[in-house]
Amino acid sequence: MCKRIRLLIWLITGLLFLVSGKLFYLQIIMGKDLAEKAVILHSRIFEAEEHYRGEILDHNLISLTDSGLRPCLMVFPEDCLVHCAELAELLGLVVQECEKQLKAKQEPFLLKINLSKEEVKKLREVNFPGTAIVLVKTRYGPHSLAKHLIGYLNSINTAQWEELTRNGKTIDMNNFWPGAYRRTDKIGVAGLEKEYEEILRGARPEKKLKGLTDARGQLLEGLGYKFKDEVVDSWRNHLILTIDHFCQECVEKIMDEKIEKGAVVVIDIPSGDLLALASRPDFDQNNIVQYLDEEEVFLERTRRRAFYPGSVFKTVVAAGVLEENLVEPAEKFVCTGSYLFSDQTEINCLSKHGSLDLRQALIKSCNSIFVQLGLRLGADKLMFYANNLGFEIDLGDSIPPALLGNASLGQEGVLVSPLQIANLYATIARGGLYKPCRLVAEIRNYQGDLIQDFPTALPRRVLKTSTCQILKEALSEVCRSGTGQLAWVGEEGTAGKTGTAQVNEQGKVIAWFAGFTPVEEPRLAIVVMVEEKKVVQGSLRGGEVAAPLFREIAAAICQ
Repeated sequence: MCKRIRLLIWLITGLLFLVSGKLFYLQIIMGKDLAEKAVILHSRIFEAEEHYRGEILDHNLISLTDSGLRPCLMVFPEDCLVHCAELAELLGLVVQECEKQLKAKQEPFLLKINLSKEEVKKLREVNFPGTAIVLVKTRYGPHSLAKHLIGYLNSINTAQWEELTRNGKTIDMNNFWPGAYRRTDKIGVAGLEKEYEEILRGARPEKKLKGLTDARGQLLEGLGYKFKDEVVDSWRNHLILTIDHFCQECVEKIMDEKIEKGAVVVIDIPSGDLLALASRPDFDQNNIVQYLDEEEVFLERTRRRAFYPGSVFKTVVAAGVLEENLVEPAEKFVCTGSYLFSDQTEINCLSKHGSLDLRQALIKSCNSIFVQLGLRLGADKLMFYANNLGFEIDLGDSIPPALLGNASLGQEGVLVSPLQIANLYATIARGGLYKPCRLVAEIRNYQGDLIQDFPTALPRRVLKTSTCQILKEALSEVCRSGTGQLAWVGEEGTAGKTGTAQVNEQGKVIAWFAGFTPVEEPRLAIVVMVEEKKVVQGSLRGGEVAAPLFREIAAAICQ
């Protein structure tokens, strides 16, 4: 009996020794390695950047897309599918679209980016299973500017994928190139995002998120997560524009309040740099799908679209006849209220102005006299001066007199962009020196080092100083006592021209004001074009609608 008891004790002691040895081995010798393996087993790595792309910055290196780290909702499809309807309602999403995404994907993904403070608060209160709020660098923030200029990203369509494949730029064809495209990637499809796709595109995210998960692999948000440093993405580059963030913001704020459809351009006269370019209506770069049936929303009206300029084009005619010495400054012309051509075509004037010289005709914007001036200048010379001033005007051969008369008023045969008009007035403000406008200033690499710059172009003389002095005086008087009085800016003054262009036979018009300020040593050339306005009262005329917006924009920028 004693022998059995002793044997049993020895067996138990031996087992305890073995167990203790195992525990010692696991906890002391292998403890650190096993702990690390446990953390790895219950850790997930997530990309903390929505798109691998370089920044688009203003000339002060401020982001124009408002990119930055923001709370986004990450979902684990299998776990949160049952709460799809509630989740969609809380976030303002379409239930069917939300459900479609959850069913199509197996890996965690961002269901909604740029969450508002209210959305974050509600999500945390509800705490749906299979969801986590994480910080991710998003491309387009809520204060993104110059959207028509910058453009947007979208999914790669079949035609784009085939072209990328032909050029060996896809993962399937070129595994060793870090910037190769996957079928699920987004690509620049409009604006600068498209134009500089190869410059901006990167190869990997700037940072990744490392978080603890439960047994199902769901992120345990309450235990926190941290950023995991990544290898620097040397493939991406940054685009530096001449745009000024403050100017752009001022312009867009005023447009959102006053202009439903239209465009504004602001040029720094001494350098020729573009400070602001804005089009309306606006759109959300993060939700392109909702505008697919609204083609006009995406129109870049400042550079990519041409319009009838109306009377803001009359300065080209005035410059031409002065340059060619076809008129003396004091020469008188007579306005009878209309101009009748030999084929009985009649062009009306706003008033029966009587006897006026060139300067007075510009101040009163007399159609009848500018038809006479256009006919005296001739089609060839009108095209010459227009093209020399940055326009692309082709009136053809043997143009009928009535068509030439209309063209002289900025109507039939003349289509221009607001940018071209802005540069016309910048040229006059410089005393006849023409400079192509600059938009892209530099390209910098991922470290911020300059790899390419785009210097301002050398000016070339296209008009005599004396011609521009006469035009400046007349345009200044337009804003003192003529049709542009509502554009006058404080003590600095304004020189410019109103325009109201008829678009179609139904009477639709476009209101313009183009000019510069101050009158002495001009700094800013600004063009305001309004196709539609938000305030219904009153007519849509350049002097009544566009001119006061010019003054408001100039005052806001110069404050």
